[in-house]
Amino acid sequence: MRKNFLRMRIVFSWLLVFVTFSGWCQEQIGLNPPSMKWMQIEGGFGKVIFPVGMDSSAFRIASLMEFQNVHDSSIIGDVKTRRVPVIMQNQSTLPAGFSTPAPWRNELYLSYPQNPFMGPTMWTDVLTIHEYRHTQQFDMARGGITLPWKILMGQTGWLLNALMLQPLWFREGDATYAETIYSKGGRGRLPSFHMEYRALRLAGYDYNYEKAHFYSYKDFIPNPYRLGYYMVNKVRNDHGVDVWSKVLYDTHYKKGFIYPLSRSLKDLTGMGTKDLYQATMIDLDSLFEKTDAELDLTPSETMTEEQTKTYTNYRYPHYLEDGSIVALKSGFDLIRTYYQMSDGKEMRLFSPGVYTEDHATTVIEGNLMAWAESSFHERWVNKDYSIVKVYDFRTGKTRKISGKSRYFMPAPSHDGKLIAVHETDEFNRFFITILNAEDGEVIRKLPVPSNKFITHLRWMGDNRSLVALSITTGGNSIVKIDSETGGLTTILSETEVPVTRPFPWKDYVLFSGGYTGIDNIYAVKISSGEVFRITSVRFGAYEPVVSPDGSKILYAAYTADGYKIREMDLNVNEWERWSGKSETDILFHKKSYEIEGKDLSHLEVDTTYQVEKYNSWTSGLFNIYGWFPIPSPPEYGLEFYTRNIMSTLRGTLGVTYNTNEDQFRYFAHAEYAALYPIIDVGFQHGRRRSDDITDVSEIPEYYEQEWRENVVSAGLKFPFKLTQGTHHTRLTLGGYYEYYDVDALDSSDVSIVTADESFDGWKGELEFFRLRETARQQVKPRWGQVVNLRYQEAIDENPMQFKAVTNLFFPGFTRNHSFNFAGRYKKEEVVNTYRYVDDFMMPRGYLSAPFEEIYVLGANYELPLWYPDLSLGSVAFFQRLRGELFFDYSKGTIQSFEQNMNSTGAQLYIDMRLFRLFQMTMAFRFNYVLDDDYFGETTPFEFLITSFELAN
Repeated sequence: MRKNFLRMRIVFSWLLVFVTFSGWCQEQIGLNPPSMKWMQIEGGFGKVIFPVGMDSSAFRIASLMEFQNVHDSSIIGDVKTRRVPVIMQNQSTLPAGFSTPAPWRNELYLSYPQNPFMGPTMWTDVLTIHEYRHTQQFDMARGGITLPWKILMGQTGWLLNALMLQPLWFREGDATYAETIYSKGGRGRLPSFHMEYRALRLAGYDYNYEKAHFYSYKDFIPNPYRLGYYMVNKVRNDHGVDVWSKVLYDTHYKKGFIYPLSRSLKDLTGMGTKDLYQATMIDLDSLFEKTDAELDLTPSETMTEEQTKTYTNYRYPHYLEDGSIVALKSGFDLIRTYYQMSDGKEMRLFSPGVYTEDHATTVIEGNLMAWAESSFHERWVNKDYSIVKVYDFRTGKTRKISGKSRYFMPAPSHDGKLIAVHETDEFNRFFITILNAEDGEVIRKLPVPSNKFITHLRWMGDNRSLVALSITTGGNSIVKIDSETGGLTTILSETEVPVTRPFPWKDYVLFSGGYTGIDNIYAVKISSGEVFRITSVRFGAYEPVVSPDGSKILYAAYTADGYKIREMDLNVNEWERWSGKSETDILFHKKSYEIEGKDLSHLEVDTTYQVEKYNSWTSGLFNIYGWFPIPSPPEYGLEFYTRNIMSTLRGTLGVTYNTNEDQFRYFAHAEYAALYPIIDVGFQHGRRRSDDITDVSEIPEYYEQEWRENVVSAGLKFPFKLTQGTHHTRLTLGGYYEYYDVDALDSSDVSIVTADESFDGWKGELEFFRLRETARQQVKPRWGQVVNLRYQEAIDENPMQFKAVTNLFFPGFTRNHSFNFAGRYKKEEVVNTYRYVDDFMMPRGYLSAPFEEIYVLGANYELPLWYPDLSLGSVAFFQRLRGELFFDYSKGTIQSFEQNMNSTGAQLYIDMRLFRLFQMTMAFRFNYVLDDDYFGETTPFEFLITSFELAN
């Protein structure tokens, strides 16, 4: 046995810096069905590519971007923003958007969020404004010191430069500022957007700058949109609305690579980023403490733990008829799970399926609870659904009552016979649809008058009328809907104050409203329109419901440790009549709005754009935009990428180094995904090396054999997304024809060399995983299965290789621990024959050696050890230490020779942020080899980089 004392499984430092981009470049392709037809319009801003039938939406989006392109210069100064293509995606039910330089484009996902987190305004307006602001930010990073990056790496260099020099808090905070000053909504106006920092600061959670804009496994950190909004606004309010254009120009053109934005801020404002953060927190403390001191809190009783060891939320509380409470509980150590609470005890019910918080809801009436979950098309990435499920508390059974639907906000009627849903089609036409509660059969489908956006449905006591939240360009209101005719009647007049979750009770509708800068529970009297305030809380009160006997009100109240359930007496005589006037303390945007703001909700739409066809199959197919590294142990390398903006074609050209064989190979590869199967073709050229067996009578003897080879492959891949419930599931099948041309065949007789040999072969692959959702602190999925199979064989020749890899995940002794098993198996011809690429992972502690048959069984127990949240200046932020104990049992055979390879040991993982830009996991592994007679090399210590991802 030969010992290699310390093995470094790490990419060279120059490559390590860019490893994160491998995930970025591997964005999924084949997004939309090939039957979709596309059109385009062009303007000074760029072009909008949109599905047939969405002309009016495209005109509005184009008009908004044209306005920003011409009139919004607060961060670009005199620079003209580069024209950008914008793709309107309408197949998904999930609201989203992004802007990226690589490839240069914006994508807008048009489905409205049912929980309007951007305020009482139209989704496509604020989405367009927000993403175009990112376009302007990225464009500012296109010149200056970015130029050598662009020359070297293309658009990926441009992207990398922007991410390194513009912190995430700035990009998202500035985009949130833009959506706020150019609409009557925007997150900056919402009490719910500010309540997290209000709660943290008033509770005494004073984090330093490094922690405040990083991800923590121990403490709740508000997302960078919030921190950035405060810091961006402070600079503008103190130094003028155009100061950020000067900072960005200075950052990208004058300050070099060493913290240029902080140094630019220091020169122009007198404060670097850390000083700016501290000054911003002082301002927040002053504001929040003043408001807090003036509050006269209403009495209520906490129905859940006020303080918990980990951040925990209780949402959508409801009473059952027996007086118990049901709520959706989640936390750092728990995925979303329904619990029933009574007499201070909690009983777990079940976990609902995957869904976005942008749509999440729960409504209980009588014995029925209804909610919605995501469902997915098996092939097309962007095509997904929102389905309805119902739980019956009498029977304890769950049933799905819709499939391949676009139903949201399901609400059971009081008699349990009907379920009302908001339905949206792919063209954003809105309907109120009434379903049979038993089987989901559509009873009525009612178009919403004037196509108003209707959400947060709830039945009134007559089982005919519904109350709902309505959003138009004028703001939001509460309306009454006739479920038989579709007629709308206004209950709460239209207002720009955010309103959510109406709950009807007698002659009142309770709701959460943001009249004071803190969301509280209010009630509007149906017969008179009078508004009354019911609660006065410190941070926010949401989702009110009334007890069956009408004596209590239940709601979710936000705290620094998460949402908690609170209960108060229902006494109408104690309600405070409210004037309806907004008296808010969240006016961070006010000064800038008065100078450069404009409500674009009534912007005149330009309808003169020339509409032309756009061919998504062929337009811009070849678009080489940069290169990326390949961190795929035991292979590392570099590849240049081409990808068209419609994500139907992805191509690569690159080189890899195989650490098992100590050789380089060069390759070209292309995938075309506009059709149901992905067409996959490739070419490889390079030198190969393997251990050639010369004697297997006792201990194998071998020498290193080298050869050159060319490989041509062509095949089909069938990816299937099968996610259901709480488990993310995917299956990919692939079949390939391969042609090999080699200049020498491996032989046990070193004197025999056969030149210019060629053969045909085929390859089949299966990749499958089914993994349960994980909470933040859970080190691995509590349940899961992973299976990868690959079979390669020459036609009418000897070469053959079969490889199988599997992982099984089980719960550990606590919620955050993991007990998991790994199995690997390989069978191949190794004597007197050509050998396929060696990418088999050996048992830990043993280095690669040739076997005809080998299997490895591994048992692992992993657990979190410490959440330090410690920073090493701006270089590193240490978030979590994890430990793992392992045992590997392995056996390999070559003809009659058998080799045992067993090992045990421990591994320490360090999860950290690096240079404020990358999320990285380092691992130190100690291997104790149990079989000293191994004929190959062993290594007792290993240092590994197990993940390296973009975190900015």
